[in-house]
Amino acid sequence: MKIQSIGNSYNISRENNARTNQLNFKRAWGEHISWGANYIKSTEKTNFKLFSFPDAKAVFVEVADKAVAGMSNMKDRIVKLAGVAGFGVAITDIMPKNDESKIYPMENKGEGIYEVQGIDAKPEDKYRYIVITKENNVNLVKDPYAKKQEDINGWSSIYSDDYKWKNESWLNGQDPRRIVRKPNEPLRGLEGLIIAEVNIPTMTEEGTFASAIKNIDKIADKRIATAIELLPVENTYSMQWGYDGVDKFAVNEKLGGARQLKELVDYAHGKGLNVIMDMVPNHMGPDGDYLAQTGPYEKGAGQFGGEFNYEGQNNRYVRDWMTNAALWWANEFKVDGLRLDMTKLCGSDYLLKQIVTEVNEHFPDVFIIAEDGRDNKESITRYEENKNDHNNSLDFIDTQVDFIANRNWNSTPGNIGFDSEWDFLFMHILKKALLEPGANLLSTLDGRIKASQHRVKYVMSHDEIGNEDGTRLMTKVISRHLDLFNKVNGYSDAEKGQRAAHAGQKLAELIVSKDFEKLTNDELKQKEEEIGLNTFISKDNLCDAFNTAIAKQKLAHGTIFTVPGPKMYFQGDEVADLSYFKFFREFSDEKEKRAKSDDLKNGIIAQKGYDTLEELARKDSVVGRIKPEGLYKNVQKQMRKFNVDLRGIMSTHPVLESGEIVGTYNDNNHNVHIHHLKLGNDEALVIKNYGHGFHDKNYEYYGFPQNSEWEEIFTSDDTEYGGSGYTNEGRKESITNMNQHLSLAPNSFIILSKINK
Repeated sequence: MKIQSIGNSYNISRENNARTNQLNFKRAWGEHISWGANYIKSTEKTNFKLFSFPDAKAVFVEVADKAVAGMSNMKDRIVKLAGVAGFGVAITDIMPKNDESKIYPMENKGEGIYEVQGIDAKPEDKYRYIVITKENNVNLVKDPYAKKQEDINGWSSIYSDDYKWKNESWLNGQDPRRIVRKPNEPLRGLEGLIIAEVNIPTMTEEGTFASAIKNIDKIADKRIATAIELLPVENTYSMQWGYDGVDKFAVNEKLGGARQLKELVDYAHGKGLNVIMDMVPNHMGPDGDYLAQTGPYEKGAGQFGGEFNYEGQNNRYVRDWMTNAALWWANEFKVDGLRLDMTKLCGSDYLLKQIVTEVNEHFPDVFIIAEDGRDNKESITRYEENKNDHNNSLDFIDTQVDFIANRNWNSTPGNIGFDSEWDFLFMHILKKALLEPGANLLSTLDGRIKASQHRVKYVMSHDEIGNEDGTRLMTKVISRHLDLFNKVNGYSDAEKGQRAAHAGQKLAELIVSKDFEKLTNDELKQKEEEIGLNTFISKDNLCDAFNTAIAKQKLAHGTIFTVPGPKMYFQGDEVADLSYFKFFREFSDEKEKRAKSDDLKNGIIAQKGYDTLEELARKDSVVGRIKPEGLYKNVQKQMRKFNVDLRGIMSTHPVLESGEIVGTYNDNNHNVHIHHLKLGNDEALVIKNYGHGFHDKNYEYYGFPQNSEWEEIFTSDDTEYGGSGYTNEGRKESITNMNQHLSLAPNSFIILSKINK
């Protein structure tokens, strides 16, 4: 397995591109890397290339030395124009405000492409484009291809980096821990993918790439995850989730910038962790968006920000722009996989097909995962042998998009060919089964389990935590188990729901505090009243709710981990972290607006139940903020051991990782679901109890495999994991269909392995 060697930097001089220009590509690699500001080390000059309005009167690039002050805002320095007396007058001259910068005209190459080469500009120098529209509007804009953007409203910086990658064996495909896409295998090479989804701003208190490196050791040492997925690091104004990125090629400088990101990726590879980069092809963030002034990149405003012009007029270079962003992350940062955010909202399956086509061609080992949400539509992830070469595939996409653009039609390609996708349907039904026991959901869950082998399984991502109320699964279980919705006051169901969620969070933090065990009933009642409860809940009931939450957290991971194929958990869930993960962000003008009125803040609090300002919400969301003490001082150690041991069982029993589901069974009377796995001569049964009933050596079910003997190899209820100790180990007689007599604790699962193979 070897990566196609193309180059260690996007900034490859033309003289080094002779080989790639000879390749039979419609878009040769040299074209992919030619956009934006490209510093040529051999000449110490910079070439600039921009896609702008095809009918623009003129386009210029203004360059200033990096040391010049006052370059933060795009509008701070006003250019002087000459020869713009009327609509039809040509631009004869354009001058900078003073001698601190130089302005160069860009040659119109046709189709909206503007270029100028050999400019005396060095790395870190500032630049911006000046676009004179046909209406004589003067647009001062940053570079949509900017690889370094220190301020979302400021000038772009010329990027050049000579980082020397340390783990070359990983990059060359010689490290067996690297996971690559294999289209000819049933699970496409991703069956070993166990993803820890992480958010750099909340991974540590500092919230930077450099500080996150110490947590890479912790993730690797647990031997649970085989990959980390970084929530987007596309440039935004503040530390945040990253889904409001406006500079699609530039790394958020507040997190440490491109150099630190490379160090993080390189370090993760050295620890045996694959790195997946999350990118956002469906919208621009609402803060710092200059694309509409730069060229025909957008078709208008959408729910989350500017929506892209992937299928309107002048669409090719817009599609190329986003495709090149995917290639940029794969090439420059050596990531092993890409995850594309909410692809169904891109408005163009042809754009998605183009990204897959180009990445597969240039980086055949890099896998691509979609968050699509179209009810597991098979064409999203269906692999079909591409009988066309790369050139013909792109011709097909271009032709189809132009055809439908000219007729204002809607059309999609036959298939897109992502390697996997987030399994929304699996997630929704599993979460419901955990939070609404007894709802007779097993038939639906059964179908989701059988259909999820090539999809990414999870119980909660950042969305299900942060977009709801900021609380994790365990807190949600506590809130449901104690019926907090009916124990808080509120003017509406929405308000009561928020208050119940946050009351559950405060109760969880109270239960794991060192003083909880010592509280008298009067003291506990006072604290519960302060939390906002109108009904007293005893200490025993609180402990029962917390124990149930722990058991369900283990049951969730057991369900996910024992279904073959890729799976994922959110940061901290592997150790039952109780910290919030709140939605947080800050806009460049937010504090100014808040200073004038509290309406913005109050509106946010009414919607979310808390203030989303980065400096307030982020600190509540840092992993490890809550340190369990007292009665539950060992809970994180127990949960860590549970996940490590479960991962170990998967390693010694490959049937759990890449086997085939050959049978399932629903026991709706007891809320138990069983799935039967087979790989060669190895077989396993996973028996999951989503109900509250205890079974003490008396659980049996009709569908138990006949003529075979089994032994228990794992139980989530082991006392080492904080369970009650129900087990089927050490039996004098083997487990058979005639002699099941299984012990099964509430909200638990067991794994049986076939012994007469």
